[in-house]
Amino acid sequence: MAAAIVVVAAASSFALMMGGEPQRELVEGSVRHIPVTEEVAAPAAPTPTVPVSVLSDSHAYFAESWWRQTVVANAVEGASLGAFASQPGAVAATIASGLDEATAAAQNGYVLVQAGTNDLRAGRSPAQAAADIQSLWAGVRERGSTPIAVLVPPSAEVGAEVIELNRLLAGAARADGIAILDVYTPVADAGGGWQAGMSDDGTHANLAGASLQANEVIAQLPGILAGRLGQLAPVP
Repeated sequence: MAAAIVVVAAASSFALMMGGEPQRELVEGSVRHIPVTEEVAAPAAPTPTVPVSVLSDSHAYFAESWWRQTVVANAVEGASLGAFASQPGAVAATIASGLDEATAAAQNGYVLVQAGTNDLRAGRSPAQAAADIQSLWAGVRERGSTPIAVLVPPSAEVGAEVIELNRLLAGAARADGIAILDVYTPVADAGGGWQAGMSDDGTHANLAGASLQANEVIAQLPGILAGRLGQLAPVP
């Protein structure tokens, strides 16, 4: 054992004399550390979206509306915000003034069309209101975009007329290959008025009512944008 120590010492001395460094003894089982390069995942491709505009009266306009809670809030899969062409208090014929704005922003995408409440309150019949709303659909198509028929919300004042108007709109939309977005059924009672707690003024949804409508938009609209023309149960 003493002889081995002398040999190692002599070897170290020789290395130093020759101007070199003493050799380090290799320990069996040790592995030189090699830095590991972590693989960085490529960023996911953004989900394609299509612009969606709204052409409407006050039902889309107010601060807690179904529209603001969905497309404006970027909460609808596959949709990006187009134009917000909403005119509180307007009838369908007046709302037509927003066609250029709504379709230009839609960029050949979709335009949600909701009108009729003010027409009925102004004394127009469901048939007259339906004809004017169908003219809005035609105007959207003429400008290169695709209309989506949004059903008219309930009304404490003209509930029976709302039921008839929605029946006419649903039939015309199906016959014309236009998708139906149903924000009526989830909040309406049997007479065309609002379910209890869904409206504070009998005309517009309150936060509870608008949130139920928004949930339906989030459930229905992605399928419509993907080319499926589904809707809820047939309108009575």
